[in-house]
Amino acid sequence: MRTLLVTALVLASRLAHAEDAPANDGYCDYVEGVAKAQAAVLFAPTVFGQFGLIEQAAGAANPDVQNGGLRLIAGVRVSLDGIYKGLATRDRARADCRRHKALEQVRGETAYVALDARAKVLDGALAETDKILSQTKEDLDSRRMTAQEATATRLRVEELRQLAEQTHRELRLLPQPSGTLGGAIGAFERADAQVEAYEGKLRRAQAFDVSFRVGLDQFLENSQDNPSPYFAVVAVGVNLGVLFQGSANERAAAGRKRLLKSGRDPLASDATTERLRAMIEVESKREQETAALEADLQRQYDAIGRVGGEESKRYRQTVWFELVKIRAEHAYLQAHIRALREVLGG
Repeated sequence: MRTLLVTALVLASRLAHAEDAPANDGYCDYVEGVAKAQAAVLFAPTVFGQFGLIEQAAGAANPDVQNGGLRLIAGVRVSLDGIYKGLATRDRARADCRRHKALEQVRGETAYVALDARAKVLDGALAETDKILSQTKEDLDSRRMTAQEATATRLRVEELRQLAEQTHRELRLLPQPSGTLGGAIGAFERADAQVEAYEGKLRRAQAFDVSFRVGLDQFLENSQDNPSPYFAVVAVGVNLGVLFQGSANERAAAGRKRLLKSGRDPLASDATTERLRAMIEVESKREQETAALEADLQRQYDAIGRVGGEESKRYRQTVWFELVKIRAEHAYLQAHIRALREVLGG
């Protein structure tokens, strides 16, 4: 009965983990929502109006009409360069979202795969601990075990439970794998380059002011002197600084690419080829060490099982707890190394 209860709790924990896992951490909603709000202002036309004793300017739509008197100027202005800026702003946000997803694959999903492998080992061992606790109670009641030995066994069981709980808690904070991890580092670098490209377009677009205005320019007194009060004007302005932006934008893009490769960018510190290869090298050594230790503990566990007696039984149980922890760590390292190699594309 207690075994069924433990199994049910493990399954419930895994189902809860699957429901709570953050499939969407909100970053893409944030950056794309901000971009959409900014683009809405850039796309939309501007309604303008003036009323009163307005001075007739030399560049007015109707420069030949009389000066003085009440005047109404109203219309709609459409910013053509604003439409371009709005499109570039939205595209920049999409590239930022793709960069974030690729970064989460490199940084978050690889950790998820490794922790999931550890959790499976620990969950399988927890079902066995229920039998151990039942046997411990029987041995204590029949005086085949001292109270100190029983307490030590319960502490080891509690240690495994806490380790499993911590692993599942960390899993709930990480994104589940959304697909293959292959080439995620390349996808991150391409998305980052696209972000810089769109930022360069936005910087270049600041040099242009292209608009179309249409509306009404009407004197309210003696309006018969202005038989055609409507106007339509296309205005174009170019800041000559755009002629010097090309090399500066190229330098910015090249510098950003070098910064990304160097690993000194706080955003990409965990997503460089050199860092991932270094992690693989370090964890490969640890994987070999844990594999050797696991094999040694397994040999001890099997050898002690062939020896009878209560003392051998107690020692074999102690070895089993250590074996479970090492096996869980070995599974973690194996899965993490495979995921990191997949991210690198080989």
